[in-house]
Amino acid sequence: MGLLWGLLSVMITSAAQLSLGFAMASLPPMLHPGAFIVALFSAHASAIALFSGLLGYLASVFCWHNALHHLELSKAYALLSLSYILVWVASMVLPGMQGAFSLKALLGVACIMAGLMIIFLPSQKIPRRT
Repeated sequence: MGLLWGLLSVMITSAAQLSLGFAMASLPPMLHPGAFIVALFSAHASAIALFSGLLGYLASVFCWHNALHHLELSKAYALLSLSYILVWVASMVLPGMQGAFSLKALLGVACIMAGLMIIFLPSQKIPRRT
């Protein structure tokens, strides 16, 4: 059950990060506070994306709380690295996200996946010498 909560938290966090990335690219820079504040209170897609991203982070905290009740911290925390993979892939697929494929990034994804597989392999107990 903890694994499901952890994966749900990762998916929501990734979606929230993408939403915040879209919002920050679309909203006026904070160097112009007046324009930024006006944009925040509009019904524009960037303002909606900003608030959706923030609510997504809040929802992911709820899922993370449940994950930690059922899963070891060392395993749960390793799951968070899946968010890097999801955001990288989504940034290449979704329009306007400007993600780019590279062999270095793919190698990084392979390392993350290998690390997760190692962490989640069943551990073998080594007998103690007495």
